[in-house]
Amino acid sequence: MFKALTIKDAIILILLVSLVVVIGYFYANNQARNILWLKTYPVRAELSARNISCSDNSPAWLADILQYQTRNNNAPANQIAYIEPNGTLYYCENGYVGKYPLLSDSITAQMRFRYASVTKLWTADAVLDLIKADKLTLDTKLSSVLSEIDVPKDARVNNITIGQLLTHRAGFDRYSVFGQDMFGIGKDICPNHIDELNNLTLGFDPDTQTSYSNLGYCLLGEVISRLNNQPYTDSIAQQYHFSDSTLEFISDKPMTDEIAYNYVETGLTGHADIYTAFDYDGLASAAGLSGNAIELARQVHSMADKTAPNILSIDPKSACDTTQIAECYGYAMLPYQHSPICPWCITAMEDYWGYRH
Repeated sequence: MFKALTIKDAIILILLVSLVVVIGYFYANNQARNILWLKTYPVRAELSARNISCSDNSPAWLADILQYQTRNNNAPANQIAYIEPNGTLYYCENGYVGKYPLLSDSITAQMRFRYASVTKLWTADAVLDLIKADKLTLDTKLSSVLSEIDVPKDARVNNITIGQLLTHRAGFDRYSVFGQDMFGIGKDICPNHIDELNNLTLGFDPDTQTSYSNLGYCLLGEVISRLNNQPYTDSIAQQYHFSDSTLEFISDKPMTDEIAYNYVETGLTGHADIYTAFDYDGLASAAGLSGNAIELARQVHSMADKTAPNILSIDPKSACDTTQIAECYGYAMLPYQHSPICPWCITAMEDYWGYRH
């Protein structure tokens, strides 16, 4: 005889069935699972923010920056390095190597991060070195270096200059319907189909506005390659002595000493990650490098010490409006503009170099 079902038994049964349904739903629905993972970020962020380590006598604002980035900018694992004018190096790191706080090892100063768009610093610096070597000028036309540009349907393409590419003012608008963002949308132009520039319509007249462009920096990578008669990656590795460092170009697979990233796809399929979402061969000169914050600080410190024009220089002839946030790029980066949410940046920004993912 079956025992009569009590209210307690019914509640337990309902809970078990509900649990199975919920688990089954998230197991089968990758998109929903990714969204749920993102919603847990505040908990993971707090655990990561508390797991912080700094070199001896590091200024307090280094840790403040990491904790701010972790809690507010979707960056659960970070490194930062700072070189004082006298050459003293300080650094901090926080978070965990794997996806799950407490269950994986803590970040160390030697862990590898993908530099992403920070890679553009090397590309800009190498172009500026070519200018100082009289192989280029800021006014050199791209079409004079890349012979594939011959009869563009948009005549403005013929007049794009090296300086406009450096300052993101060449006319490429990645936010337009036909934008060239180089992240897997549309046909790739650079580096494999440069002749497609002949079929391109620019988003605006060059040097009339600023629009951040990965395509522009890929083309600068091709300029470096052509003038140095070797692949961009080989040229940069030799020029910046990668053999004496841990710096490496990345691929579509994780490296053995690389951290895990808080990147998930919440689009239609839910199936993507930081390794498969991007064309890293095409992005070598725009977002292809990896290393740690200390290596970054040392390399960029050397770049900033070079004679002008260098990565800190602003084009004095640019027609951009310096009062507008993110409107005026220098030859490598935006000029610093004070933000009330970052008071410690005032004294530190000129010689602070760091990296977060």
